[in-house]
Amino acid sequence: MGFFQHTLILILLLTGLSVVGRWLPWPRPITYVLGGTCAALLPAFPRVELDPGFFFLCFVPPLLFADGWQMPLRDFRAARRPILMLAIGLVVFTTLAVGLVAHWLVPDLPLAMAFALGAVVSPTDAVAVTAITQRLKVPPRLTTILNGESLMNDATGLVAFKFALGAMIAGAFSLRAATLDFLLLAIGGLAVGMAVAYAVGRLRDLLRAVGGSDAMVEITLSLLTPYAAYLAADALGLSNILAVVAGGLFSGWRDPLRMDVSSRQTVWTVWTVVLFWLNGLAFILLGLQFPSLLESVSNSYSLAQIIGFTAAVSGAAILARLAWVLPSAYLPHLLFRRLRRREAPPSWQNVLTIGWAGMRGTITLAAALSIPIALPDGSPFPARDIVVFLSVGVIGVTLLLQGTTLEWLICKLRLPADNTRLTEERLARIAAVESGLHSLRQLELSADHPEEAAALGVVIAEYEHRLAELTAQGETQAAAKRRRRSTKRHRLHALRAERAAIDDLWRRDVITIDTHRPLQELLDHEESLLSGQPENLEP
Repeated sequence: MGFFQHTLILILLLTGLSVVGRWLPWPRPITYVLGGTCAALLPAFPRVELDPGFFFLCFVPPLLFADGWQMPLRDFRAARRPILMLAIGLVVFTTLAVGLVAHWLVPDLPLAMAFALGAVVSPTDAVAVTAITQRLKVPPRLTTILNGESLMNDATGLVAFKFALGAMIAGAFSLRAATLDFLLLAIGGLAVGMAVAYAVGRLRDLLRAVGGSDAMVEITLSLLTPYAAYLAADALGLSNILAVVAGGLFSGWRDPLRMDVSSRQTVWTVWTVVLFWLNGLAFILLGLQFPSLLESVSNSYSLAQIIGFTAAVSGAAILARLAWVLPSAYLPHLLFRRLRRREAPPSWQNVLTIGWAGMRGTITLAAALSIPIALPDGSPFPARDIVVFLSVGVIGVTLLLQGTTLEWLICKLRLPADNTRLTEERLARIAAVESGLHSLRQLELSADHPEEAAALGVVIAEYEHRLAELTAQGETQAAAKRRRRSTKRHRLHALRAERAAIDDLWRRDVITIDTHRPLQELLDHEESLLSGQPENLEP
């Protein structure tokens, strides 16, 4: 059975496990791993052999690029100090702590491979954290710090992992040389990533100017950008990881302002599907490899040792994060008077939440599975299986322990409310409606025909109503929320009745598919807008 058939089977398995995962009481990646493991035990299920280099190239660039694309630069700059302390300081601390524990505990584990293990498990998973924080009233700054940390520690952790593997292969390591190399590779990688993203953006601008906007072309170029940045930096011997991150940050700042409505919606829809596939397939592929991996590790260690190693390494990763986060949140305020004048120290609830939000996910998995199977001389790569196994163990333990308790902890801590984002959204909506109303009144002054003036009057009345709703202060918040919830429910009810009517006309062959599809898309768009409206903002 060929590669294409294997891919279709894996996507079908991902779909089925995603449905099952809705009803299970743990994070969905656990379901993917268990499902993949069960599938691997079936004699009829096709065997999937992973090429470490291809796996890393296929999965890591788009995942890092998407994280960078979604990161708001303004919020990132505002929270850069805590983000960098977590993304650099905590990564180094975790790499050392986990590496030393693993080297001390696991027999015959080389120090370089122990540090590679520490670097692999240092990045956190933004997807797992965001899935929880989105459902709760978490302060925006806290969300920014967690997402920014995940983006940057993916890069720093993977760079540290590459250095550790290089030291393992070369048999020697110099901290001074490694630091200088890191600075050169990092600066070069960031520059290459920005240059590639800028060049692709200019190409897209040129294509729009020549032939107009084409969503399919936009999608294709958007999906190719992370691979272009990765391969360009790799060809120049620079940090391909940081190149992808820089390309994602630049594209995320540039693209939303340059694409039209249709392209923005279509591009993000396709990216959402691609990220769903990549995140899910990574864990399913791990599950498929797990039985053989466990068998290989069991040949060298007893079951009690394996459980003990996994518990110790996972505990070291969790405790290292808590040990770093708690003092690093307050020491800068104690040491620097200027910082105390500029900002208040974070609340202990926020700090504890950040300390417990240390779930590991796809990047850790992709890095672990990318460890070469053999050295350049053809001999087996030392300690590969136990490092991969322990990486998987840390992912499983953090997802099960922290992933299932983080929401409970946030609810118990009752994090201080922060209405900054709601205030900004209301300000933006008022400014937008006022601008639209002003432009309509300008048109009204130059209207030549009564029909045009009447049409403008209808639209102006609608905008005036929206502006009055947004700026009204007379209602109590609770009453306004109840009224808006009822209004939205009635509008959705009417839209669904409209859709049922045009669907019935199409089924009875009164209208053709060419008439039916645009009307259906219009109603779908209106319903998606209504369904996504915050009830405390939109009338």
